[in-house]
Amino acid sequence: MAHDEHNPLTHPEVRSASSAMYIAAFVLGIVAMGIACLVTVGFDLSQSDTLTWITVLAVIAGLGQLFLLFKLDLSKTMIWHTVSLVLTVPLFFMAVGLTIWMFHYLALRTMVGG
Repeated sequence: MAHDEHNPLTHPEVRSASSAMYIAAFVLGIVAMGIACLVTVGFDLSQSDTLTWITVLAVIAGLGQLFLLFKLDLSKTMIWHTVSLVLTVPLFFMAVGLTIWMFHYLALRTMVGG
């Protein structure tokens, strides 16, 4: 009986792994969270300015992690990462949006004096 022996270390995803990329993504996330904490606690900004800063920092951290951890690119071996992200992002926004919508109207229907 012949069996096919595959070496898991030759898989393209394993070969593209890099400790430096994982460390860089971790450091980027920690730095972005630290700056967001400082902006929230340490500065006397308006609510819209604080929200803008936090949103920008979250986008930077998210994009950094997409490229460094999730290896988002259009190469032939990793195209499925991009496809899965494109299919997941709308579902995420639908879930968040529908949850906000549901709780908004739930509060109007259940709170006395609405």
